[in-house]
Amino acid sequence: MLSGDRNDYADDFTNTRLHELPVYIKYRFSETDFHMNYHFHRGYELFFLHEGWGAYINDDYVHPFQGNDLILIEGRQIHRASPTIGRRFTRTVINFLPECLIPETKQLVHDLFGKELENENRHLLLSEEKHARIYALLHQIHAEYTERHTGFQHMIGILLTRLLQDIHRIRFSDRPPPNKDTAEENPTIHDIIDYLSSHYAENILLVELAKRFYITPYYLCRLFKKATGDTIGRFITYARIRQAKQELVFTDMSISEICTRVGYGSFSYFGLVFKQYEGMTPRQYRQSYKRSINR
Repeated sequence: MLSGDRNDYADDFTNTRLHELPVYIKYRFSETDFHMNYHFHRGYELFFLHEGWGAYINDDYVHPFQGNDLILIEGRQIHRASPTIGRRFTRTVINFLPECLIPETKQLVHDLFGKELENENRHLLLSEEKHARIYALLHQIHAEYTERHTGFQHMIGILLTRLLQDIHRIRFSDRPPPNKDTAEENPTIHDIIDYLSSHYAENILLVELAKRFYITPYYLCRLFKKATGDTIGRFITYARIRQAKQELVFTDMSISEICTRVGYGSFSYFGLVFKQYEGMTPRQYRQSYKRSINR
């Protein structure tokens, strides 16, 4: 798991929408240059990929996708989508709270989103036929959500229940066998991300990292970029800056101490990188949060 306070990843926008209505839908969003930070939110998420390539990461588990994918996200699970830049990326996302469903769906939700379910079983590959059937349901749910005629919440609950029933059948009755390449790559990527998340403050050499996982440096960089959309260097920097922000806000350590703790040997370089990511110096960041706390 990424370092830092979990609350720093809260998706306030989606949480606000779910407070207003127990379901939030982003339908057929399409972009070519998409970037998403790690985040979590209340309720459950159904992530449907209609077209695109890349990866989806939840709790440090990587799901490579290539179109007609469905990924199930448990409530408060840290996740992000990382599509290939320059390719068309079209998806539908449904976030929902249990109260928007009819009562009979309790077992369905438990089967599909239960904490004991392995992350690898949260990724479903849909055939063209199943994707078309599910797409028709998504279209109906979106129509109810946008038009909001009398009784629309009840209708969304019925349609969403039907959607979950279809997903349940696909998940437990006719799930296709996993792709051989994906099955081989996922454990390696998972282990690499886990290692970097725990050792970001160390001087990590690419050659040594590649040796640890018994692959070449070239293949390591290619595999990591393909799976996460980030370079290893950017991933480490992101983890360091994230932890530095936590130390600045929640401890009284000096900035030079924090600089060393998160892995920077040069105080001036730490300040430069921090400002690139946050738009202010570490000192300004600490002062701005102290002012907001004292209001």
